[in-house]
Amino acid sequence: MSLYKQVLTTFILLYATSCTEDKKALDNQNAYFDIRGFFTTEAARLAKQDPIITKRVDHNNDAEEKKLKISDWKQELDLFISSDINKPSWKDSYTTTREGNVTTYAATDSNLKVQKIRLERTGKKISAIEINNRVNNEIYRSTETLTYYPDSLYRIVKRQDVRGLGENNYSIDGKIKP
Repeated sequence: MSLYKQVLTTFILLYATSCTEDKKALDNQNAYFDIRGFFTTEAARLAKQDPIITKRVDHNNDAEEKKLKISDWKQELDLFISSDINKPSWKDSYTTTREGNVTTYAATDSNLKVQKIRLERTGKKISAIEINNRVNNEIYRSTETLTYYPDSLYRIVKRQDVRGLGENNYSIDGKIKP
């Protein structure tokens, strides 16, 4: 093989490899805080810790409270996990503001499900997360406020109004006792 062909082949291989690595690096970068990753890690940590939870479920002011252990934390935190805003098509769909130890991501489009995420830090550690979700279409209106305090409490407050079926209000409070 001539020197020209060797250099050309080497150049093409290096270029192709570098492009692939850059694309992978870009794919792994998140434009916003990694909600999915954070709550997936929290679910694994809580599953390992296996704490006792005082869980209160309220449906239209009819409440029930129990002490229990959660068998599937990933499922328990699924509403939080599914509120991830790091989709490539949403790269420019949220504004980011930082004030002291609080970072807020706010939707620029009222049609997006996740309207706002508020993160509070103590040092570098997350101390509170609040997520506001909204769905509004011709048949269904729903709002959710999801609140999470690591090692302390998670709260889900949901209001939904289905045309023809009426309004339902739900809340779930899970007090974590390690």
